[in-house]
Order: sequence, then C-alpha cells, then structure tokens
Amino acid sequence: MIDILRGVHSAALGNARDVFVYLPPGYDPADGPYPVVYLHDGQHVFAAAGLEPSWRLDETLDTLITAGTLPPLVAVGVSNAGDARGAEYSHVAPYPRDPHGRLAGRSYEDFLIDELMPLIRSRYAVTGAAERTAVMGSSMGGLVSYHLAFRRPEVFGLAAIMSPFLVFVDPQTLEETPVYRRFTERGPRRVWLDIGGMEGLITVHHARELAEQLIGLGYRPDAELRYRHDPAAPHHESAWAIRAASALLHLFGTEGPPVELAAFAPDGDAEVAAVGQAVDVAPLALRADGCAYSALDVGLSWNPEPLLKPTGAALLTPTAPGLARVRATTGGLTVERELSVVDGEPTATLDVTVITPAGTPEGDTVYFSGLVTTKIAPGMHHGVWRLPRGLGLNGSVGRGWRCDGLNSDGLPVSEPLRHDRDRRLVVHVCGWSDPAAQHDPHQGTDGS
Repeated sequence: MIDILRGVHSAALGNARDVFVYLPPGYDPADGPYPVVYLHDGQHVFAAAGLEPSWRLDETLDTLITAGTLPPLVAVGVSNAGDARGAEYSHVAPYPRDPHGRLAGRSYEDFLIDELMPLIRSRYAVTGAAERTAVMGSSMGGLVSYHLAFRRPEVFGLAAIMSPFLVFVDPQTLEETPVYRRFTERGPRRVWLDIGGMEGLITVHHARELAEQLIGLGYRPDAELRYRHDPAAPHHESAWAIRAASALLHLFGTEGPPVELAAFAPDGDAEVAAVGQAVDVAPLALRADGCAYSALDVGLSWNPEPLLKPTGAALLTPTAPGLARVRATTGGLTVERELSVVDGEPTATLDVTVITPAGTPEGDTVYFSGLVTTKIAPGMHHGVWRLPRGLGLNGSVGRGWRCDGLNSDGLPVSEPLRHDRDRRLVVHVCGWSDPAAQHDPHQGTDGS
C-alpha cells in the first residue's frame, strides 16, 4: 500500500512537493514502531505510484518482507524539487550545472529532519531510533544521503549511497572537482555503497576511493560497510532497482557469511589494465538471503608475483606487463580470475563523430555519453578524448536534460562500450525526444 501526501510544504525551503509512503503487507500501528527508510527522488521509487523509470521498490519490499528475509518496514519517497534538485542535494559545493550556484543542502536537511520526519511519525507508526532509520538515494541523491548520514548520524544510523555523484568531471576538459566532504570521523552504524561500471563520468574510481576512505575511518569491510561494483550496470533507475534489495538486506537484514563467490570480470574474459593502473579484484559474494556485494575482506594471492602489488582492500596495481592469475578467498570460498597487463598509458583515445538530423538547433551542444562534442559541419559533431582504460560509457547522445538522441526505431540511442583501447566511432541520430513533454506533477513547487 502506498499513501501519497500531496503538496507537503517546507518552511525551510519555501516550496512544496509530494511524498510517497509505502506501508508493508499487514501494516498495523499496534505492531510498531516500524523501521523506516527515507529515499530521495521519491517520484521514481515506487511502481504503483509515481513516474517511470522506477526503482519498483514497492515490489522489492513486498517480495523480501513476504519471504521473511527483511523485517516489515516503512519507506518514504520524498519527491525532488525539479530545477532545484541539484541545489537541495548539495551541501559542500553548488551543483556545477546550476546557473544560479545555489547551495541548499542544509535547508533540505532541516526540511527532512525538523519538518517531514515529525509529520511522518505523527501519521505512521515509525521509529525515531537512529539504529533503525535509514537514508537512501542514487546519483545526487547518493551524494546527499552520504552527507546527511555523516552529518547527522544521531538521526540516520543507516545509509545506502548508490552511484553517488562525488566528483564533477568537466565534460570538455575532463578536469575533476570534488563536490563532497571527506569526513574524519565515523558516522552511521552501517553503510551500503555501490557503483555501476557503465556510468561514464560518474566513475567507479571515485566510489572505490570513498570505500577506501570509509575503511580508513574504521568501518569493517563486508560487515559495517558493504560495497558493490556491478561492471555492466548503467547510471539508471533499472540498475538501482536491482541493487536496492541487497542494500536493504545489508542495512536491515540478518548478517550471514557468503554462500557463493564469483569472479566478476567486466566482459567475462581476462580484464585488461595498464602498468600502474589500480585494478579492483573484489569477487562477487552472495549471501543466503540474496544480498550480493563485492567482497573487500578477502585473502589475495597471484602468480607470477612480480606482476602485481597490493594497494588497498581487494585492490592490486600492476608493476610489469604480462598475464596474471589472481586468487581471492573469503568465508572458506575461493575464486580465480585472469588479468592481462599491457605496457602503455592508463588512458586510451576515443574519437567520436555524431551525425545529427535536419532541424537540430544550430546553437545546441551535443553530448556523447556526457562528453561535449564540437560542431565541425552542418549535421556533424566531433570529439576526441583521452579516457581511462576500462571506463564504461552508455553510448547515449543528448542535447541536455531529457533531450535524448533517438534511433530509427524512435528509441534512445544507446551503444554501450568498455573503453579498453583506442576507438573510433560514428553514431547516427535520427531524431530527438521532447523534454517539454515529460511533465512531473510531483516535484517541488514555489510555496509562496
């Protein structure tokens, strides 16, 4: 069951938005207080209410709770504020694409904690205990979940940080600007952190670096902190829908050892890396309840030994070219994978030409997988970049927010690629989607 609270007003933000409340099967206030999870971008969380694409979290919760692998809990989806989303989800640095340079993360924090949470507790039998209260989100929602949980661990004792937007990578210069704070003390009791391998400029490297930082703060890997790298996953609700079950099982489920272990190479073959390029060799672990994660607390060995050196939790850095075989062991389980090390740069060239249809506005910027191209002739845009080997790109084309390049079937252009070598591509766009046709009735509105 999902209740929709229409037009919830915020004095802290000066606007209003819809809030979605999922109630578990058999919900009875007399059985409370229930654990609770607060989710950002709430209009894309539940399949039975809200918008597509969706996390379909109501279906996931129904399945897990009915199976008994997750306790009955309440999930609160807080709609984003549309054009103000970037500002509200930013604590440390203004959202780089916000022309007004606004920073409203602390006001959004005040709204959630001082205005919305008391409202939810007054209407539903949910806990106020931090150890049973989670915050959860993806992309910018992952960024704000991280800041909320580490700034206010007395409120949010559990955090799911999914595909977090941690570093702005300039799509023209590729210059990196961190937009998150590196905390020096532990925050929430348990943390889930994940990333997909096909998320382009939302990179695996930055999420993996955060995992190392958290381990440095004392979080026990594969216990208090679980990390998941899904090499084939894009930056999309469909991917978060799949990983959400494991995140919730880590935060609210029962601890248990892995029962399966698999070497999760990006394409099923030997992974290719350059000398000096750190490689994540964490195997995919599966618990009996279905929680799937990348095991960081593993024993590693490799042959031949001179080819690699350890540089972090399940991280190895090649020191010489060759073919290495890596063995990972945890929970009495062992798995092996091959790593092909090449003698060369840790980056490779991507050369892309985008052919656009007649009627494409002359002054619009055309992006390929978030990278800025340059118009070189009517209907022709071009870009050349040096990108890290192994970077996953979704192969999309766009002209800005929700204006997607379409193929001959009227579907968004998508030619995913693993950038493991020099490449030259030609991409044809047959039409464009209309962002004006994608109306969101649930986003924040001016409360004046």
